[in-house]
Amino acid sequence: MPATAPHQTTSAVEHRTPTFAPRATDAFTTAFEAYLWGYPLVLMERTRKLLTHREHRRGAPANTFQHRSKLATPRDREIVKPNNDTLYSSAWLDLSHGPLILEVPDVDGRYYSFQFLDAYTNTWAYVGRRVTGTAASRHLIVGPQGHESLPGLPDLPVLKAPTNTVWLLGRTIVDGEPDLEAATDLITRYRLTPVAGEGDAAAEWSTGPMPSPHDIGAAGISFFDELGSALLLNPPPASETGLLDRFASLGIGPGLRPSETADDLTRPALEQAVRFADRLLEARESMRGGKATRGADGERGDKSGAARTGWSYDLDIGAYGQNYLLRALIARHGLGALTAEEAVYASTRRDAAGHRLSGQHAYRLHFPADRLPPVAAFWSLTAYDQDNFLVENAIDRYAIGDRTPGLAHGDDGSLDILVQHHEPAEGTSNWLPAPPGDFELTLRFYQPRQEMLQGRYVLPPIQRR
Repeated sequence: MPATAPHQTTSAVEHRTPTFAPRATDAFTTAFEAYLWGYPLVLMERTRKLLTHREHRRGAPANTFQHRSKLATPRDREIVKPNNDTLYSSAWLDLSHGPLILEVPDVDGRYYSFQFLDAYTNTWAYVGRRVTGTAASRHLIVGPQGHESLPGLPDLPVLKAPTNTVWLLGRTIVDGEPDLEAATDLITRYRLTPVAGEGDAAAEWSTGPMPSPHDIGAAGISFFDELGSALLLNPPPASETGLLDRFASLGIGPGLRPSETADDLTRPALEQAVRFADRLLEARESMRGGKATRGADGERGDKSGAARTGWSYDLDIGAYGQNYLLRALIARHGLGALTAEEAVYASTRRDAAGHRLSGQHAYRLHFPADRLPPVAAFWSLTAYDQDNFLVENAIDRYAIGDRTPGLAHGDDGSLDILVQHHEPAEGTSNWLPAPPGDFELTLRFYQPRQEMLQGRYVLPPIQRR
């Protein structure tokens, strides 16, 4: 009899395995998908709480502009990959209390844009030079349940938001330090006001803890609790009901707290899914480098020339549809990125030979005279450290581009940009200082021309000197 006991125990385990293994696998797969799908929503909610908190050094209450009268520096670490070309005007809108009016003065031809992002990081509208021109204008902003034609509402162009939480992110160009005072004066005349008699859109501060937007994966299973709270505030579109039904099978959904309710099978699946999905988002180079993109004409292909030059970019940024992985990747590594029609962001971490960019080496980016960046507004090149932030340097230069004072072109009209840690022997006119260690370059095209949007422009490679 004793000899048969181990056999009976093993048989019992083997009998249960066919039902246990598929359930565990399905739970992990669903939780993995839920993390990628919900990551941008949780990130936006954390960022909103941070930037509307009374104790934050640059916080502003909801429905109120917070203007930056200085260009970004290495000390700015709230948002990854900040640009050093424009002044930011940021406002977190809460449209659940009623509509708001955005008022913009005449900007006299200056480049500016107001980008409207919903709670899921989708860009759904613009006000600015490209879309509405540079004359003075006023715009009515209403929430998803708001009405555009109620008595007492002004007769204005209407912007109807898909979610009650909206991040209004403004950018106003600065042509160097001499232009800073004029640009600062301009942004202080941007206005956000509630519509009288249509609800209480009074400014409110967020309360409670300020969780960092940069370590969401560390939350573990509690991530799904945060997701449940965020879904209560900003439900997804009806077209995604099927996804929510699937997530609900694991106790994930509006107002739900899986960390308190998950059973012994579901809990490890949720914990492991967060860990693996977060690692996937961190491995952005393998996910995005050389990625085929979709152009303005809808044609698939290698629009970036990444296979030839090492640069990569996505023309689907900001309007993701069901591409939830791309949406999460951009939220993680470039929150607030403009859509391609407004700006294209080309990035590379490698030189022409495929080697990692490092401050231990010197590089040259060469633009032939007839192949300068094709833009209707302006372009710039920025260096970032491994964490996607600006880095201190001896000349306080964090970007270089067509507006850089003293930029020197060759006799034939070509342009060489020198990217290295130490000052080049040629001088500083065309020097973009790089960090001492590994770094990444981002080339921004503001209001790119059709040859860029349609993939006819091939970026030059980064050559090691």
